[in-house]
Amino acid sequence: MKRHLFKIAAFFLIVVLLDLATGMVFSRLTGCARGGDTARNEYICNKTSEDILVFGSSRAIHHYNPLIIADSLGLTCYNCGQDGNGAILNYGRYHLISQRYHPKVVIYDVMPLYDLLTGEDNRKFLGWLRPYYDRPGIDSVFAWVDPMEKYKMMSRMYRYNSRFLQILSDCVRPAQEDALKGFQPIDGTLDTLKINPEVIESPRLDSLKISCLKRMIDETDATRFVFVVSPYWYGMDDRLIAPLRDLCRQRGILLLDFSNDPKYVHNDDYFIDGVHLNARGADEFTRDLVKRLKQVCAEVVQDAMSPRLAAISFSKRG
Repeated sequence: MKRHLFKIAAFFLIVVLLDLATGMVFSRLTGCARGGDTARNEYICNKTSEDILVFGSSRAIHHYNPLIIADSLGLTCYNCGQDGNGAILNYGRYHLISQRYHPKVVIYDVMPLYDLLTGEDNRKFLGWLRPYYDRPGIDSVFAWVDPMEKYKMMSRMYRYNSRFLQILSDCVRPAQEDALKGFQPIDGTLDTLKINPEVIESPRLDSLKISCLKRMIDETDATRFVFVVSPYWYGMDDRLIAPLRDLCRQRGILLLDFSNDPKYVHNDDYFIDGVHLNARGADEFTRDLVKRLKQVCAEVVQDAMSPRLAAISFSKRG
């Protein structure tokens, strides 16, 4: 019996040690990634220093060209959008960023299904945050989504689950570099077979997603938020963003809605499918956006310069 118990204890000890070792190795590899989504996620969570950050789903990562924004507004910019994700991931990332610095402006592209309404299992939005679970405040995000996650996160291997091959690939031979500051344009023309209007029957608000948006806004007064709904080929039912309009009205936040802009609706030249702009459309939309943002960014620059000007004036008086 003692020998049997010893074998069981040894087995579990080996499992624990293997789990710890695997977690340590992939934590190290994540920090050493040369490109791809692994390096991009690491940069967003630990290294950004840009004046303007773009957040949102795939419509953010594919619609906003930081090079155009930076060139037009004279402020540095990085695109933090992520395919298939919304408010839950974006709040977690922004919370990590705000522990290091406060960007001057956050442009948040809102997609109702990922940012306002109930949809898929919210646990899917935690994937990119798992490596940073031990950072202050991130465990709370997991607890909001599923209280059982804290037990799963005891496994170091679980934090990199389903991404082992991707991490290895991004360390050895990354699929893409990040010369476009997080932006991933989609080359090509409209595929009419992919035009499937987003029909949401009896939409229900997701209180957790809306809470995450509010928490982002309340994280600091040093950042100016601008919410944007970028173009759809087929337009969008305005009622889907009614909660966002209410939130922006309550908090005094600028909301720019391009979802039904006649310049883009049913314009085949600008889209790759019904939801996503192609590279040409993204550049055109970004140029239209910065025209609307110039006043906001001028105020930001003026606010940033005010203390400096006051200090210069005071020194002269002295």
